[in-house]
Amino acid sequence: MTTANLDLTSARRQTSWTRKALQSEEFMLLVLLALVTAAFLIMVPAARQTRVFFDLSREVAPNLIVVIGIALLMIGGEFDLTVGAMLAVTGVVTIDMFNATQSMGLGMVAGLLVGPVVGGLLGYFVTRLKMGSLMTSLGMMFALRGAVYIYTNKTPIVDNLGFQDFVALYQGNIGPVPVPAILAIVLIVIFLVISNQTEFGRHIYAVGGNPSAARVSGIKVERTKFILFVLSGTMAAIAGLLVAAQTGTGYFDAGLGFELIIITATVLGGVSLSGGEGGLFGAVLGVLILGMTGKGMRLMSLPTTTQLVVTGLVMMLAVYLHGLRKKIVSRRR
Repeated sequence: MTTANLDLTSARRQTSWTRKALQSEEFMLLVLLALVTAAFLIMVPAARQTRVFFDLSREVAPNLIVVIGIALLMIGGEFDLTVGAMLAVTGVVTIDMFNATQSMGLGMVAGLLVGPVVGGLLGYFVTRLKMGSLMTSLGMMFALRGAVYIYTNKTPIVDNLGFQDFVALYQGNIGPVPVPAILAIVLIVIFLVISNQTEFGRHIYAVGGNPSAARVSGIKVERTKFILFVLSGTMAAIAGLLVAAQTGTGYFDAGLGFELIIITATVLGGVSLSGGEGGLFGAVLGVLILGMTGKGMRLMSLPTTTQLVVTGLVMMLAVYLHGLRKKIVSRRR
């Protein structure tokens, strides 16, 4: 083979790799995350410390955990708007059980059980009673918020026993790495494998893409969706424990607007609102992009109004990149 032929083959391979990269949703999101990170490293000298990134990983850990359940549920074609209220319910139940039983273990178990119970109820309403998940979860969200307000009389529930091991669940480190970040990474890896490498993962995409076709092919659509609702509730409960462990307090107003942030990050990460499209890794990148944007602006001491504008611009840039990728894919086809 001549030198000219070798050069042509190399150029073709490079072009093919570039095209594949541009067609990848995750690649475009990684580029956006790198751009956002680089911008704040340049503009904010304080952001150049390693500690800042460890602090960021601690702060976004609850979001990363909740986005697991929300992303998979949305890929499966359903919604769950209760995750913000779940943070409040889980925290209040956990701390109240601490005080009632004087047992950290029983309190944490009680708080964690809230997740699958609420998720199971929501899944039952949607899969058995055929109620729409958007409005049903919205109603459940209001019901949970109201119940917490009534029970606490809008007063924070404080851990009177001062369980330091519980606080360490959020504040602690293993080496330099925060415990919440490690927990989030482990859960993300587990569910990335499940969603990408298992039959159940393929069922999620089939159910979200075309429920009728999935049912005809033998997939148990209702059972798959029910499991996803339980998973979403469980992930929210785990995040609720972390939020409560931050100060050892169950706040009645914890998670206000949290569900919108998670859904925004999920859609930003390429998960379709109509189901059957996107991936968990993209949703994780969406959380990191929003988290890095918020962290950088807080370090710059920007007003909240300015933060909203910048966040909106970042989201619009992500939408543009998503559209660019779609155009490249369609032209190739």
